[in-house]
Parts: sequence; C-alpha cells; structure tokens
Amino acid sequence: MKFNNLYKNSNIILIIFIVFLLVQAFDQSFGWGLNKMYPEIYFMTFGTKNEGWSEFIWFENGLIETIQITILLTTILILLNLYFSKNKFFESTLIKRFVIIEIFGLSYFFFEEISWGQHFINFDTFEFFLDKDNFFYNHQGEINLHNTSRIFNEFPRIFVMIWCSLSIIIFKSIKFKNSKEFSIIIVPNIKLIFVSYLLLIFVVPDLLFTKLGIIDFSKLHIIENEIFKGFNLGTMLSVIFSFNFFRLSELQELLFVYYFMWHSLFLRSLYFK
Repeated sequence: MKFNNLYKNSNIILIIFIVFLLVQAFDQSFGWGLNKMYPEIYFMTFGTKNEGWSEFIWFENGLIETIQITILLTTILILLNLYFSKNKFFESTLIKRFVIIEIFGLSYFFFEEISWGQHFINFDTFEFFLDKDNFFYNHQGEINLHNTSRIFNEFPRIFVMIWCSLSIIIFKSIKFKNSKEFSIIIVPNIKLIFVSYLLLIFVVPDLLFTKLGIIDFSKLHIIENEIFKGFNLGTMLSVIFSFNFFRLSELQELLFVYYFMWHSLFLRSLYFK
C-alpha cells in the first residue's frame, strides 16, 4: 500500500511540474505578444519576441536534462540491484535477459545524454566527430551518436516511444497466450499505464499537427509595416494544442525515463515483496 501511495504522490508531483512547465513556456512564447495586444489584461511575461524558450529549463544541461540523467542513473542502479540480488524469485532466464538488455540500453541512453562525460569534464571533441565528410559527423560538435544520424536518433526514439506509450495498451488489447514471465516484463503493474496515457497526450497531437505539415509557423505573427500586430489565432491554437511552444522532445524524453524508472521499481517490487 505504501508503495502504491508513493507512485500516486510521484504522479501528482509530475503533473504539477508539467503544469508549471506549460504555464511558463506559454508565457515565454506568447506572453510578450499578448502583453502588447492586451496590456490591461495580460501583464505577466517572461519572454520577448526573439528570446525563444527558457535556456535554464529546456537547453543542454538545463533543468529538464539534469532531471533526466538523475532519473536514468537512479533507474540503472535499481536494475543493477535487482540483477545482482540473490532473491529466489528472480530465477527466470527471460526476465534476467530482459534486465540485462535494459541495463545496457539505459546506460547507453545515459552516456549519450551526457555526451560520454563531455558535459561535465569539458574535454575537446574528437576530430572524428568534427569531420563534415565523415558519416559520424556530429552536428552539435559533441561526442555522441544521436546527433550524427537519424539512425542513432530517430529509430531508437521511435522504439522507446512505442514501448513506453503502447506496450501495455497493446498487450491488454490483444488476447494471446503468453508466459507469466513475458506478462511481468510488459506489465509489472497495470497502474503504469497512467504514464503511457500521459505520454500519448504529448505525442499524438504533435504527430497530427506537425508531422503532417498542418502548422505553418511562418503565419504565427501578423506583421504590418514591420510592426507586430498580433497572433494568427488559428496558427496559435494549432501550436498550443500540439504542444510546440516549448522543446516537446525534451518533455517526451523526461516521460520516457520516468516510465523506465517506475517500470523498474514495479518489477523490483514483485521480487522483494
């Protein structure tokens, strides 16, 4: 019961934090314009027309990325503790293999996020990643693979997105014979589906609006004689509903690692009851 309450309270904190991010990002993106349009109504603003997103929150080594790597490291330690435990219930070969794969996968995720230590030690990027003629040319001049090619970025991201948002839903929707171990791997606790639903909220609208080319960001501002007159309401609403007024990919990654952390905690709880 205490563990379930911990999960519930953790989700409440997560929702409050996301609401804070949305309010701050909305004001940062649109507050300056709404203040010009309705100065007597909208008086609070963190941003200016050219400022963009908050660097403290969304950019490299910012608040979101710091939380991500903290959760990732915590999850890896949880899985290591589970793997090296001598609990008699942890005897399934399938689950052991899954935990090993997850440890290596999340470790790769963790080290890619910190550019294999470069963000902390600040050593120079190898020439290998700076050669524009090289297949592994890094577009941000860092030591990592996910900024070199879509192969190392988009494909793993799609797989992780499907696992975190749809695996439980698909498993519960399709009735097929399965082993107890396979069921535990996919659904260590059905309550985890809450995070899947939350992630879908920040995935599906983006797919519908931006990936299909529905939003034309060039029409967001109404400019007359080089003077800002207001926002195009239709474009503005499309940007808002698709959550593209902040670095959506960073929030999605935060939900990825949050899902992995609680998946690992629920898995661990099954063997240490």
